[in-house]
Amino acid sequence: MLDLAIVGGGPGGLMTAWYLRKKLGPLCKVTIFEATERLGGKILSKTFDKAPALYEAGVAEIYDYSMLGPDPLRDLVQHLGLQTIPIDAEQVQLDGELLDDLRGMRRKYGDKTADAIETFRKRCTQMMSPQEYYEGVGAHDNEHPWAFINCEELLDREVKDPIAKRFLKVMARSDIATESHNTNGLNALKNFVMDIDGYIGLYSIQNGNEQIIERLREEIDADVQFNHRVLKVGKSESGRYQLNMMNGKGPETRDFDLVVMCLPHSWLSTVGWDNERLRSSMVRHVAYFDRPAHYLRVALLFDEPFWGDKVAGAWWMSEAFGGCCVYVEGARHNVGRHGVLNFLIAGSDALAYVNLGDQQLVDAAIKSLPASFGDARAHFLEGKVHRWLSSVNAVPGGFPVRDVLTNHRPEPNDHAGLVLVGDYLFDSTLNGLLDSSDAATDLILTETIKLRYAKGQGAQPVSDKIDRDYFDNYRGVGSYSDVWSQFTDPDYLMSLIKLTWNRAKGYKLLVAGSASGELVGALRERGVDAWGIERNRAIHARTRKDLKKYNVAGSITDLPFADGEFDFVYETSLCHLTDRQAVKAIGEFNRVVRRGLVFGSVTSDLPAALIDRYNLLRGVKKLGTWWEWSELFFSNGFDLSMNRRDVTDVLWQATLAANKGPGHWYADAESLRYSFFDKTSDD
Repeated sequence: MLDLAIVGGGPGGLMTAWYLRKKLGPLCKVTIFEATERLGGKILSKTFDKAPALYEAGVAEIYDYSMLGPDPLRDLVQHLGLQTIPIDAEQVQLDGELLDDLRGMRRKYGDKTADAIETFRKRCTQMMSPQEYYEGVGAHDNEHPWAFINCEELLDREVKDPIAKRFLKVMARSDIATESHNTNGLNALKNFVMDIDGYIGLYSIQNGNEQIIERLREEIDADVQFNHRVLKVGKSESGRYQLNMMNGKGPETRDFDLVVMCLPHSWLSTVGWDNERLRSSMVRHVAYFDRPAHYLRVALLFDEPFWGDKVAGAWWMSEAFGGCCVYVEGARHNVGRHGVLNFLIAGSDALAYVNLGDQQLVDAAIKSLPASFGDARAHFLEGKVHRWLSSVNAVPGGFPVRDVLTNHRPEPNDHAGLVLVGDYLFDSTLNGLLDSSDAATDLILTETIKLRYAKGQGAQPVSDKIDRDYFDNYRGVGSYSDVWSQFTDPDYLMSLIKLTWNRAKGYKLLVAGSASGELVGALRERGVDAWGIERNRAIHARTRKDLKKYNVAGSITDLPFADGEFDFVYETSLCHLTDRQAVKAIGEFNRVVRRGLVFGSVTSDLPAALIDRYNLLRGVKKLGTWWEWSELFFSNGFDLSMNRRDVTDVLWQATLAANKGPGHWYADAESLRYSFFDKTSDD
């Protein structure tokens, strides 16, 4: 069993521990080091002293992407057995008056202003579709024309009406959490479209967002150490990772096989790095994402919701404090007979006001309320202030956007087992934080499998070579010619292609890693124009005479075929190449294929028992999870087929029927999602 440390007990640390339990099970012993006396970080649900009225002191709400595609955070919330409360609103406070979005703006400021808002929103939908919004931060961001100007410049160029411009800034300010000149137009666009139907939904957790933390704590299998602040990370003489900490009593040093740093960006920069290569890599990482954005939360308790029916919804946007969101907590939480208004103050206003005392902040919030509400002070009972400086990123994901692997593992050469988790690496939301935890734990999974075998904890390969003996006793079962169909069933492969691309027969397919051509022959007998390519000349020499024309000797890094010659590629050989060779081979696949690719290489997220049973790591040079491999495909002209036509559930049922599910190859439906790719370079 390997020892793994998670530094940080916020939502990222708990999500990471949850994923580790799911992906690694008993292969790792996990310890969480939290610098404070509580878990949860920015997720904090509180009540007042004078009444048990609930309010959110940290994360305000959660984004709902489920109308656009798979939503991992929504799935996690459902798995944890939590009830959700949808929240929405369409009011803005300008010049002291509450207005009903576009209709109210038209009534108060006229058609010119309302038309300018409507035109800009339509322009936003042209610049980013709901599906593009759903796909989130990615390399495509680097090509978007609005990524190269700041938000202030964008609005000056696109919106000439000054009142419309003011309205748009107010509506987006508390989500962007910074000034319009501090973020680019693309990040602003992603926040502008949130006010347009069809892009996103919002919800809270019944009984408080902190319920997520409590349920995660119940599910994870980890030793939690409170009051342990990590001061320095390095390596011991034995090569293990070493954490130097300060606990409640004094300094402490402990060694681990793997480390996941789940710290906010602002805290990450307080850690020392005890190695020059690691230090320089981490300094560059911190500098790349050093775009701090800020929040203040000011929660006000009143004896009753004295605003009556003047507020329609769970919040309104106010031009106070440069543009802030005012939540009506009674619309989502139990506040009894009381009224609770919760201000989310953002950007430079938060940074400036943070130096004021709590009472001054409470007074400023009360003064900002619409006069139509009446005398707020006559109903006021208590105020609470929570400060979240540098808590989010002004340009989430950084710019230009880098690949996910680089962001999560800044120093892959000597410190491949040290990975990072953070919402700033994606979109500064809980959704992005879960994505980050998923990505980081995939990297950890790969390193765990490598370390496990290096330490002799798994079945040891007889040889690292793909030689004659490899095929004489293929995967320890028998001669390749006798047992090949146990691992690649031609009927199952054809059914997957039919379900994914709606092609039954009559297509041309390349088998990359075809050995002696048995699969090629079986597919041809079933009406597929199948061809193969095999690098190992010893096994290729065993090809039947009638198949020699169709089973070619050669390398997948230099395919002897014409551009677009095949409809599909089925590969099982990428894992036997080096990193550089694998990239070249994927480029070759993209060149010769017209439609799509089926990925069939050995991955690190195959069950350890399966890897041991068949000695699957023999001859493997590049080991990664399905997700890690997908990043290479994304960078070389491919995209997930399921993003265009999601038939994952149907594929899973076919997989179970073919007895290729748990214990055989595919552990779950998600692994199938990452096995089918469409060529996209010609889109």
